[in-house]
Amino acid sequence: WIINEESFLKDSKTISQLKLRASYGLTGNAEIGDFASRNLYRGVNYAGVGGTRPFQLGDPNLTWETTNNFNIGLDFGFFNDRISSTVEYYKKKTTDLLLNAPIAATNGFSSITQNIGDMQNQGFEFSLNTRNFIGEFKWSTSFNISLNRNKVLRLVNNQPIFTGGRFLGRVAVGEPLGYFYGKAYAGVDPSNGDAIYYIDASRTATTNDYSLAQNQKLGDPNPKFFGGLGNHFSYKNFDLDVQTQFVSGNDIYNMAGVFQSANGDYFDNQTVDQMNYWTPTNRVTMIPQPRFNEGNGTSPSSRWIQDGSYLRVKSVVLGYNIPKEIANKYKLQNLRVFVSALNLFTITGYKGFDPEVNTPGGASIQSANIQLGHDFYTPPQARTITFGINLGL
Repeated sequence: WIINEESFLKDSKTISQLKLRASYGLTGNAEIGDFASRNLYRGVNYAGVGGTRPFQLGDPNLTWETTNNFNIGLDFGFFNDRISSTVEYYKKKTTDLLLNAPIAATNGFSSITQNIGDMQNQGFEFSLNTRNFIGEFKWSTSFNISLNRNKVLRLVNNQPIFTGGRFLGRVAVGEPLGYFYGKAYAGVDPSNGDAIYYIDASRTATTNDYSLAQNQKLGDPNPKFFGGLGNHFSYKNFDLDVQTQFVSGNDIYNMAGVFQSANGDYFDNQTVDQMNYWTPTNRVTMIPQPRFNEGNGTSPSSRWIQDGSYLRVKSVVLGYNIPKEIANKYKLQNLRVFVSALNLFTITGYKGFDPEVNTPGGASIQSANIQLGHDFYTPPQARTITFGINLGL
């Protein structure tokens, strides 16, 4: 509904655009590879005798994953769109989620592709564009922010999915996808330097026996909000573009901490904070006593879950357009020189290499489906400085 074309707004000198829109639709997803519903076999040779063996465990009831998508939004502009903005609410419900679900190894396979449940995503998106100065000196700004809330609505047999091992991601009804689940680290026993863990979710009692600590919810890899801010400036033949991005409220499980921040083991070079380990004269610390190859506090836990919020200056580009009369002398329509910087700097409290991380990589179920926000030696993004020339013939 283009409201600004109605008679009561048509002659407005302030509102240049006002549009209300809504949509609803269904989309399907079957990106699971060919023949995933079939039990497959392949040839094998054993002791010089040919034969066959199971190659894939199939689910004959496998079907499409379907997403119901509803959104409603408002587009508006003021002063001949010198200020323009969009506000949108969306709600997506996905049914028959496709997932490589883990199964008992006694089946001969570690996972099977199944429709395991339903999930909902809903949230708000907001964008704002302004032309702050429009004279010889020009300055425009673009800003966007998104808030998404994710929740699993249904699982087959209401059975949570948790792979364990080094990984903390879990899927359970009523919780966000891939939330962190495991042992809660409580610090160090000041009397002897033992790593201690909370016994249960009440977090009132502790134990130095890792096996006695109950698994509990530890964090959420899904951000509370994320977005970006861009500014573009130009004056005569000069132009400057600055793009920043931000993420807030997400947790990251720094898996490399099990090796990099575990001073009693021998796996890796250690982080500086390990120098503050427990000693008889340094009893108040979160770093347990180093005990060679004993694994004092090195098992997967909340010890290495950290705030993944960050603000990053993603790109900066400074350019200069050579005057046309000079470019034309060299039979060029235009000539521009520029210098650009990518990943200029990042402000974050995260102790790993790079907070802009999602999964640890690899081809296993652990990395492919539910292990969000796991950082296993993810290489940091390089800071890149580029000098260039644009030629127009």
